[in-house]
Amino acid sequence: MENYITHLFAKNIGFFEELNISFNPSFNFIVGPNGSGKTSILKCLALALAPSNSINMRYKSQSSVWFDSVFNSRKYRIGLGEGWVSNAEEYRQAQHRAWIEPPSEEGITALAINTLEEQNINITPLILGAYRRIEYKRVEGMKRERSISEQRKFYNSSGFSNIEGGALPDVKQWMINRYFEIEKKWADVYKRNWEWIIQSLNTLSPSNCYLEFKEIKRDLEPIFKLNGVDCYLEEISAGFQAFLSLVFAIVEWIEGTNEEDNAYIPKAVGTVIIDELDVHLHPEWQLAIRQSLATVFPKLQFILTTHSPHLIASAASGELIILPELNRRVDVSPTDQTYSGWNTDQILEDVMGVRSLENKLYITLLNEAINNIEKRDVFSLEKAIEKIREVVHPSNTILQVLQMKLAGLELGNEDD
Repeated sequence: MENYITHLFAKNIGFFEELNISFNPSFNFIVGPNGSGKTSILKCLALALAPSNSINMRYKSQSSVWFDSVFNSRKYRIGLGEGWVSNAEEYRQAQHRAWIEPPSEEGITALAINTLEEQNINITPLILGAYRRIEYKRVEGMKRERSISEQRKFYNSSGFSNIEGGALPDVKQWMINRYFEIEKKWADVYKRNWEWIIQSLNTLSPSNCYLEFKEIKRDLEPIFKLNGVDCYLEEISAGFQAFLSLVFAIVEWIEGTNEEDNAYIPKAVGTVIIDELDVHLHPEWQLAIRQSLATVFPKLQFILTTHSPHLIASAASGELIILPELNRRVDVSPTDQTYSGWNTDQILEDVMGVRSLENKLYITLLNEAINNIEKRDVFSLEKAIEKIREVVHPSNTILQVLQMKLAGLELGNEDD
């Protein structure tokens, strides 16, 4: 079974006069300078699924937005053709006027999102924003879950608000439901999914952390063990909260939107869209999270934005989509270039468009030291070197050169 997005088109929406962007079926890291439109791309995907949120973006009367998708070996175009919005020229006054299908193309079935459910077409991406903290919430007991039809409508309608407000599904409620359901005869897939995730926790942790699930007692508070110490869900670090909230949210989406035959995690397909994947993650985890997600969810497609050079370095060939700087007409696709051998500064400058990486204090102190060398002022040079030592790594080669210069001046044989 296949279920992934291949292409996004937007015209006269938000920042873009025209946007054409292609995706591969696996990982897609959308990167580029500030203001290049990374989050706006995710909003366009969300808008094609939920035009009722149209007031949150800017349009012109010829606006259209749609994405191409593969589902069960058939190609679909989902979205809205020109004329779907009214009051388009008035900022934050636009309204969804009509369900106008996107333009058709040979071999591709064009549909508006409101027709998918009646045809049992499960094109239901999961869209998550940047907020991933797990706030304390008292759970009173198990809670009835929505039907598959209700879940699909919920996920398609909530993507835009998730990006803007960062809302997440109720992680604790899902854990409690599953913990007390998995021994039921009818919950075979739930049990297998629970075991898959719980067994994966340790392998997904950073090298200096050991996280495992322990139990849920009568007080309905999930307890974990972090490096052998008991802790509650809300007590674990921001990095673990960010990662667990993502993982559990993806599992809940898989189970909620798929029939049982397609809900087993290792076989589940579909598209997960995440804004700023690197939020709250330690650099070591940023380097590893791509492989972690691929290990736990081997058949899912991921469309992700990031500012992290560590995530960019972890991407394989064909997984990076690099946006141009401040360009309102964008036509991009994944590049074959990889950056695993590049250092952080090189990635920040060449990929992210960071113009200046100089540490102003360091440069000031270095200039001071050089002036003292030219003046042959041993005392002041010694003081400048001490200040530099406080702000650089002990192996800094410039510091070593300055110390050699100081030694030469002290011996009185330093060449001009």
